[in-house]
Amino acid sequence: MSSNAALTVVLVADEYRDRAQRMLRSVLEQDIADQIVIFVYDRANGAAKDFPELNHPSVVHQAVDRKLTLGQLQKRAVVTATTDLLAFIEEHVVVPPGWARETLQRHAEGYAGVTGNFVAGNPGRRFARILFSITYGTYILPQEAGPTQNMPGDNSSFIRSKLLRCGDDMEMLFNTDALLMRRLLADGETLYRAAELNLRHWNEHLFADGWVALFYWNQMYICNRVVLENWSLLHRVTRFLATPLVPFARSWKMYRQTKQNNADLKQFVADLPVAFLYHCASALGMATGLLFGFQNSELEFTNCETGKPRAD
Repeated sequence: MSSNAALTVVLVADEYRDRAQRMLRSVLEQDIADQIVIFVYDRANGAAKDFPELNHPSVVHQAVDRKLTLGQLQKRAVVTATTDLLAFIEEHVVVPPGWARETLQRHAEGYAGVTGNFVAGNPGRRFARILFSITYGTYILPQEAGPTQNMPGDNSSFIRSKLLRCGDDMEMLFNTDALLMRRLLADGETLYRAAELNLRHWNEHLFADGWVALFYWNQMYICNRVVLENWSLLHRVTRFLATPLVPFARSWKMYRQTKQNNADLKQFVADLPVAFLYHCASALGMATGLLFGFQNSELEFTNCETGKPRAD
């Protein structure tokens, strides 16, 4: 491991070894790879160093219990890392050349969080393309470069000391990264989008897999809001009664973002029926969380993120 490491990259791997290998290669091929250390938390059954990149001197490979969630593993990385900067890159993502150098530069300017733009890894798969558009693409995220208030927690980098300030809330904030962004902004921190950096992101290509993942994420999301924001019973009841409006509200938000990004409105209209069904999954997840709590949603979402097929 390099003694001059400046950036820790965190990868949670599972049974799809080709995806983890592809992601690792994109990081190890960075022009400042000698300044990067990579934590690989391996959830695969019988986890082993079964492809060459896991034996690289910059890679710290650790077999972990399959019952650990993404939030728990990301929190572990923050606590154990020794670099000032951490990046959380999913195993179904590839970072572009120059990503690490640009990331360090933007953090040096004082930004607490840095991300790039995203392009679909498997756009030929209809459901994957639509799911990408409503989670990382032009229907949900701004595309322009510069300071931003809207960025994902995954496939982004952060100043470690800013994350440590989250204390006991860190795991919940990582499990639902939208809440992490709100916390950082509320603390007066700034975020940056390096639009010239295109991170390639593969999505679930089967409709049911994407639907289930959104269900569990939103179940976690609403439960975490109840806890972190100390919602009253009246507030919880009101939000539960409003859940049927969620697909309509999110579709309207998508439309506004699509127009802001000058994206193809005809394609948006064509995609809207499927996107609306995905938003129904989100609404049902919220309703379930408000009625029954977390249940096993944190672990189920982790299994969705790392254990479902994402064909090219």
